[in-house]
Amino acid sequence: MLPEIADKVIVGVGGAFSAGKSSFLNGILGRKVLSVAIDPTTSIPTYLIHGEQQKIAAVLKNSQQLDLSLEQFKNLTHHAEQELHELAVNIDLILLTQPEQRWPNLAFLDTPGYSNHEDIEQGLCDAHIAKVQLNDVQCLIWLVSADQGVISQSDIDFLKTIRSDIPKLIVMSRADKKSPEGLTEIKKLTQYTLAQHQIKAIDVLVLSARQPEKFDRKLLDGYLTQWSSKSQESRIIENFNQYFDAMKKHLANKEGEIEIEQFQRKLFEKIYQLAVYANIDLEAQWQKYLAVQAKIEQDRQDKLIAYQAELEREALKIEEEKRLQQVKLEKEREMLKNQDLIARAEQLKQQVQKTERRSLEQILEDAQEEISRPSAGIYVIDDVYSIRKKTEKAIKSYAYEGDGEYGKYNDDPLVLVDTTTLFKNAENGLYLTYSELYCKDMLSKRFVIRLSEIRSIRFDKSDSKLSINGKEVLYVPQDNLKTPMVNLANALKTYIEQ
Repeated sequence: MLPEIADKVIVGVGGAFSAGKSSFLNGILGRKVLSVAIDPTTSIPTYLIHGEQQKIAAVLKNSQQLDLSLEQFKNLTHHAEQELHELAVNIDLILLTQPEQRWPNLAFLDTPGYSNHEDIEQGLCDAHIAKVQLNDVQCLIWLVSADQGVISQSDIDFLKTIRSDIPKLIVMSRADKKSPEGLTEIKKLTQYTLAQHQIKAIDVLVLSARQPEKFDRKLLDGYLTQWSSKSQESRIIENFNQYFDAMKKHLANKEGEIEIEQFQRKLFEKIYQLAVYANIDLEAQWQKYLAVQAKIEQDRQDKLIAYQAELEREALKIEEEKRLQQVKLEKEREMLKNQDLIARAEQLKQQVQKTERRSLEQILEDAQEEISRPSAGIYVIDDVYSIRKKTEKAIKSYAYEGDGEYGKYNDDPLVLVDTTTLFKNAENGLYLTYSELYCKDMLSKRFVIRLSEIRSIRFDKSDSKLSINGKEVLYVPQDNLKTPMVNLANALKTYIEQ
């Protein structure tokens, strides 16, 4: 969506709430562009790059781009007026192009400050956003206000969540408020504290937005010039390398037991998803692929029928042999023969059973009573038509959030679990189809994953958290929902493992 930053070195700018991040970036520019009000815009990822002219482009959640005025940009706060607030909710990221940004190979990423008060909901949300953004940068500048005297424990705890291989530069802001001796002591104490907690930092600098050319500004410019000189490979290639490395490890763990058609199916579904996203027509190839999959399934059914026929022929043959040899063979030999025949029949029966796989619908039907509770909605598909009108609105608004067409890519619903009832507040719960699983994580973000991509799933009953592939995606606070969620996770685990 933004080729302008594809080959840039991303320099994340982080820190606690009111640590001076926006003032720091304004100091980099030499002019006030970013808001330094009490409610800044930085909950939205904002990239600052070099350009011949000032331009502010917002990328919306539907992938469309929208040009913003400087006034609109400065007023996009957590508590903006209704019209701007609705716009901010629909923005994925902002690209700010400024001629005063002197490093053409760098893109500064302005991130939200976290709150030290854990009971502040917005602070928790912003802290999570900052962690996700800063773990994807190439270099990190962490702002600490010199007013507090030394780096705080909350800053230390936050930095421990950032990848250790990311170079970290600690900048003490508001240096003009301290004496030279005080700044020297603060730097030494901060370096000692970082080392004590085994956090590697390339340097600790002191700066002032009010006196931008004093203190350690030349040292900062040196580090930025050094980072800007590095060549940066496109992250598209990097992401695909990570994906295929993960695929190779996954196949290696299977020790060659994975069936070739299963591997092809997962790979083709990935390609099809990318094609749909890129608006490339693969419908003909997709239909051909579906026909091949149908033939594979038909071959499996034919094999099952052949096994059953073989079992019947073997049984008839056994009966005939028993009848012909009954007179000639002794009782003992007859008993041994019967035991041998029973073992052969059991072997054939097991071979037939190995070819049968229970559908997700069958597994959920077996677990229906354990999952269903007074405040836990469940619907295992028996008669979709009779309740379609009641569920259609909840499912459509939840699965697509107003975008897309109901039923375009999904099969009929299997299970809908939420924190109140089946038909109310569905956007805060879990929605499952034959092929995909949707839910809202603890920070009210939509999470969706195809069942074929789930490697692990569990529900931690003590913390009331549903985790998929090791990632927490749903928080269920009610006690009477915990047992159903455990059983639902176990049912999905059974389906995935088989």
